[in-house]
Amino acid sequence: MLLWLGDKLYRTRWWVVLLAVVLTVFMALYGFQVFDALRGINIEDPHSESVQARDLLKNTFASKGKNTDTVLVLLSDPRLVATDPQFAQAAQQLSATLKARPEVSAFSSYYTTHSSSFLSHDKHQALLYMEVNTSAGGTKVYDALTPLLKAPPLHVDIGGSLATDIQFNQQLEHDLAFSETIALPLVALLLVLIFNGLVAALLPLLIGGFAIVGSFAILRVITTFTSVSSFATNVITIIGLGLAIDYALFIITRFREELASNPDQVSRAIQRTMATAGRTVLFSGLTVCTSLISLLIFPQDVLRSIGMAMIASALVAMLGSITLLPAILALLGHRVNALSIQRLLRRRQRSASDTRQGAWYRLSYFVMRWSIPITIVAIAFLLLLGTPFLHASFSQTDEHSLPLNASSRIVVEQLKQNFPDQDNSQLTIAVRTPGDALSTENLVKLNTYVSKLKQLKHVTNVQSVVSLVPGLTLAQYQQIYAHPASNPQITEAAKQLAKQNVTEIILTANLDASSDDARSLVKDVRAISPPTGLSRMVGGTPAEEVDQFASLLTTFPYALLLMGVAIFVLLFLMTGSLIMPLKAILLNTLSLTATFGALVWIFQDGHLQNLLQFRAFGSLDSTQPILIFAIAFGLSMDYEVFLLSRIKEQFDRSGDNRESVATGLQRTGWLITSAALLLAIVVAAFASSRILVIQEIGVGISLAILMDATLVRGLLVPAMMNLLGAWNWWAPRPLQVLWQRFGLRESLEDQPTGTLYTPEEEAAPV
Repeated sequence: MLLWLGDKLYRTRWWVVLLAVVLTVFMALYGFQVFDALRGINIEDPHSESVQARDLLKNTFASKGKNTDTVLVLLSDPRLVATDPQFAQAAQQLSATLKARPEVSAFSSYYTTHSSSFLSHDKHQALLYMEVNTSAGGTKVYDALTPLLKAPPLHVDIGGSLATDIQFNQQLEHDLAFSETIALPLVALLLVLIFNGLVAALLPLLIGGFAIVGSFAILRVITTFTSVSSFATNVITIIGLGLAIDYALFIITRFREELASNPDQVSRAIQRTMATAGRTVLFSGLTVCTSLISLLIFPQDVLRSIGMAMIASALVAMLGSITLLPAILALLGHRVNALSIQRLLRRRQRSASDTRQGAWYRLSYFVMRWSIPITIVAIAFLLLLGTPFLHASFSQTDEHSLPLNASSRIVVEQLKQNFPDQDNSQLTIAVRTPGDALSTENLVKLNTYVSKLKQLKHVTNVQSVVSLVPGLTLAQYQQIYAHPASNPQITEAAKQLAKQNVTEIILTANLDASSDDARSLVKDVRAISPPTGLSRMVGGTPAEEVDQFASLLTTFPYALLLMGVAIFVLLFLMTGSLIMPLKAILLNTLSLTATFGALVWIFQDGHLQNLLQFRAFGSLDSTQPILIFAIAFGLSMDYEVFLLSRIKEQFDRSGDNRESVATGLQRTGWLITSAALLLAIVVAAFASSRILVIQEIGVGISLAILMDATLVRGLLVPAMMNLLGAWNWWAPRPLQVLWQRFGLRESLEDQPTGTLYTPEEEAAPV
């Protein structure tokens, strides 16, 4: 099939390139609109109890509708206190301006409620709370409000959920541009050195650009069906550019080899390149996509959207590499070596002509001679590097991921440090009642339930319709709600906590929201059964963390199983062996232990926080190990396919296991190392991001790539293949028959439909 495709691409090379140019322009015009359609970070399981509790309360109370976000405005002055006339006047003028805006649906402050909760302990800071309607788009509302946030002589910071989402997106766009500015020139320089030529070096970047543009267009389509996290754009650059460079490197190198063997037959070189390197790239792309499919079964939007973005990137990179790139190579022919460093190029050609003289060939035989000690030492070293992961701690993505100077992070940190009870954890309990929540019978049940909640350890306050004012009895609450006019103040306050058959209970505890004790409190609250007739759902930050961890832990085994089975099947279809897929999966998993250990050592323990300019807070983002595992596992399999395809090709010719391993490693060792170095540079550029979770991805994946391409591919693979010997290619007889019939392989001797071009036809004008 790929021989046939190579023939067709050669014959229609001009049309393919022209079509690709038109398609790229269209995809760019359409795809770069995706930034306006991205959402913030949504790490929640929409089916979890905490999210359902939050949604019920938002849908019930008018000021908390679905299309609303919170905005917090922090006013501060080191000299003035909030009750000083100058401070109060500036704050009230700003409040009047904001309340007059049509986007603002609810507004509260110290100056409207006289509640001390809106003032800092030292009174030098005051908080304005708003709920804004974002039906017209969060960015438009944010852009409309921020120019108004001026209250001289006061300093003004904006925070809240709306500001956090917008600032995440803005920082991600900035980091994306900055990382590309760092990575692309360095990658271009290395490509020139690797290819020893300017023309050949430009081709991987060309395919990388095609992959990125195409991925953005696909992602734009996806946003019309589901929400997509803003993280997806960063990941597209990593995967799209990185894989395109890998695949182009592999195909161009094989094309040069084939062209050197048959200088007068460009068409034949294209066909043989497609049947060998093209087949490998096809397998590699499918393998990477298969690894990433596992992300789609997670209920969290951020994981699913990143999974879809990465699959799109891998597919476009693969398709561009086996369609557009061969067509360009067919047009260039020998000109692919133009503007080359001839002396270095001749040196490489001499070394490639005799594989037994190569450094990788000699290394492989050295490793195979000492297979047992090298295997033991390498595995022990990887496990040792992974030991920090034994004390890993996890938390939700929050303002800690933003830069230290981001206003939304500053607001949250100031609230926790300087405002009363803001460092405490709160649980919001949504309660459904049979009929009106303020009926006499339901108030009795609510009072019983609230009394049980008050008895829990660490609980400092329980706010509800039966505990608004200390000292009031249940009978008094029943009397007030039966005759609302008797106490308008309490009646008005109750409207904020009860409507129809839904009421809210706010439980405050003197615990950090991300602590183990806070998560234990969630379990204790959920263990209390409400009286008969009432149903409750527990929400709040601690409950969301509990539900998120539970969701990830529940889904992760199924994701692993899906990834393992799919990759196992693909590698079996490629090699016809049961042992090779098992070995590949085990070695890749082993190599990732070192990566996860490094993540804990760097980001949780904070050993490199000054170098990377972040502040460690004692935990990793809970979604990062899953993301890094899926991405790094897929990329590791990418190199596994590169190496195995060449070893398998040699083994099919000679039947000599040791010689096949040595020859395959010599043919691909420099290629895999070069590809890994280039991809690691692209990924590592994201370590410069000011978003902590992007830093974790950049550092984690680059470490995994380098570890896999050197220690695993250079030492463990040849050592273990030597130890296994003939067992490398073993499969039960029925599976051997199955592979002979359905195995995805292609003989170099297969002829495409029609006749091959002759040298004379090569020279003919197109």
